[in-house]
Amino acid sequence: MDTNDSEGPTSAAPDPTGALIERWWADHFPGSPVAQVTQAWNHAFAAKEELKRRLAKFTSKTVRP
Repeated sequence: MDTNDSEGPTSAAPDPTGALIERWWADHFPGSPVAQVTQAWNHAFAAKEELKRRLAKFTSKTVRP
């Protein structure tokens, strides 16, 4: 298998909080009862994305160099 480490944007550092949330999501939601109902999945997914936005905004305000 050939891997290419240059895939994706390289100008911004990875968001560790977003990565943590994505890992948690992947561990708990696929295959769950929420995943079986499209409307519920869409609602939960939107809430996850909003959480990531809020946390990014919060941490950018509280962590200033």
